[in-house]
Amino acid sequence: MKYSILFFTLLSYIPFAQSQSGCSLRTSGLSAAAVSATPADISKMNRYDVHFYKLDLTVQNNSVYMSGHAEMRAKVLQPIANITLQLHENLTIDSILLNNDTASYTRATDILTVNTNGILNANALFNLVIYYHGNAPSTGQGAIGNGFSNNAAKKVTWSLSEPYSAYEWWPCKQVLTDKADSAEVWITTDTINKAGSNGLLKNTVALGNGKVRYEWKTTYPIAYYLISVAVCPYNEFIQYAHPAGADSILIQNYLYKTTTEAERAGINRTPELIELYSAKYGLYPFAKEKYGHTEAVFGGAMEHQTMSTMGDIGFGVVSHELAHQWFGDMVTCGSWADIWLNEGFASYSEMVALENLVSIEEATNWMSDAMNMARAAQKTVFVNDSLNVPDIFSYFSTYKKGAVLLHMLRYEINNDSLFFLGMRNYLQAHKYNTARATNFKQTMEQTSGKNFTAFFNQWYYNPGYPVLSGQWNQWQDNIWIQLNQTPSEASTVFTTPIDVKLLYDGGDTTIRIQLDAPSKLFKLIVPGKTIYRILIDPDGHILHELFSMNKNLALDAQQNIQHEFDNLLTYPNPVQHTLTITGAKGCFIYLTDITGKQLAVYQLNTEKEEVDCAWLPTGLYMLQVWRNGAVTHQKFFKN
Repeated sequence: MKYSILFFTLLSYIPFAQSQSGCSLRTSGLSAAAVSATPADISKMNRYDVHFYKLDLTVQNNSVYMSGHAEMRAKVLQPIANITLQLHENLTIDSILLNNDTASYTRATDILTVNTNGILNANALFNLVIYYHGNAPSTGQGAIGNGFSNNAAKKVTWSLSEPYSAYEWWPCKQVLTDKADSAEVWITTDTINKAGSNGLLKNTVALGNGKVRYEWKTTYPIAYYLISVAVCPYNEFIQYAHPAGADSILIQNYLYKTTTEAERAGINRTPELIELYSAKYGLYPFAKEKYGHTEAVFGGAMEHQTMSTMGDIGFGVVSHELAHQWFGDMVTCGSWADIWLNEGFASYSEMVALENLVSIEEATNWMSDAMNMARAAQKTVFVNDSLNVPDIFSYFSTYKKGAVLLHMLRYEINNDSLFFLGMRNYLQAHKYNTARATNFKQTMEQTSGKNFTAFFNQWYYNPGYPVLSGQWNQWQDNIWIQLNQTPSEASTVFTTPIDVKLLYDGGDTTIRIQLDAPSKLFKLIVPGKTIYRILIDPDGHILHELFSMNKNLALDAQQNIQHEFDNLLTYPNPVQHTLTITGAKGCFIYLTDITGKQLAVYQLNTEKEEVDCAWLPTGLYMLQVWRNGAVTHQKFFKN
């Protein structure tokens, strides 16, 4: 069954089990291709490199109207005669200053072109200030136009710009690979409100006439979609984290006045989550500033840099959004096609939090649920159409199969120290920058010494998973296991290690085998044990579906047969009354039906023997023939 929450695709985290009621909030404005900039427009934007953004805006908690100005400082990379950026056509431009001089401009829908009155040459610096006002749109993704609640107890206005909607509330360059080196967000609002944003709150300025200005500043690089604002009559709730080997980290929360102590239980665990992730992934990446949360009215959350916007404040959501500060904020996916680097990693971190701070049982249950949802994925984890917003934020593919992919990689490396070292190495190699999935793959290969080309080809770039069926048999200390696989989609032959658990009276043994063919026969030696059951992947490390795994007395290994049965013949087949067996002197023969139920046992003392079959009902039967430690099987049909 597919749930309506699938279509709430703008959020960085969607609490599948907890918050289905709010999932339709933003669907009315959802469009598959929300980006309005063409490749030609983006090419023009890439002629300059943004160094700094400053927003100085008036925003209230009871309106989508805004006014003020946005400043951009940038460096020219290629000679330009105009500066291209984006601003939604709903917003009216009052004036533009370029290097303190009035500049002319043109607008074509959402594309804003500012004339430079001459050529700006490579390495030139420019400062652009755009004064504007208007009602933020509710079309497109509605970054602020939909980010508004007039709830009597929770009147709040907030931004949500991911993936292509920052331009719906401020003029910007929407290119992932161009992070600003720093940013400031100044918000003027009524004195009853608090305004949360990125970085540190440098000043709170009383302006008179019932107005106050909150001045936030971050000195860390920041992607355009992570710049944020949330305005509401919040209460402030302060915490501190104390990760090993570091100074205290400020946790600054803006919560509704109606939020109870019980409701904020998830947020209460933020300090220990920061300490855990700092140990696993490296020190919290914005430790010189802060982390925090602002509450808003929507069914999910968004990982705005240093201050996540939260529609849900449960433990799972809090752990997910915090993990994004490493995966998505410090290191941002270099293309929406690789959104897995953000969402898959944050989703998997939910399980990391559970296994370290709650219980292994809860973590196992989380992964079992994730496996179930990953099997429902219709798309590859790699996003083939990165202009299609629902594809980018596919809950089953991007979030859940993305998390499962990391779980399988951890299993394949088979060394937790190396796995988490690889994660840290990846983050350090690309800190405060962007990365692609190939960069992560290379880092994990270098760290582990393994080649993951086949792994990524089958799990990241291709759809589906293996559907397994199998059979097994035992003779003395020898176990034969035959595993067959077919892909759930396409035609991939999956290559993966997989655990096989052998159960016997008084204990069990787990052996790791390598699945790498459509059908493969394995021989295992288990001295002195009589196996009564075999489990495939008992701990749920591999995404698969097991169709059947039964004992089959007809299964054997050719290497054990050798020449014992070169002269064995059974005839006629089909048989009506008497089955003749030749070349079987000294053999023990077990007659079974097709289910493996034993019907009779014969010991043959001559080269030619006759076996009465008249008493057998019509059907298919099996002869299991044993001699000198070798075994073979013969099928026959009784008419």
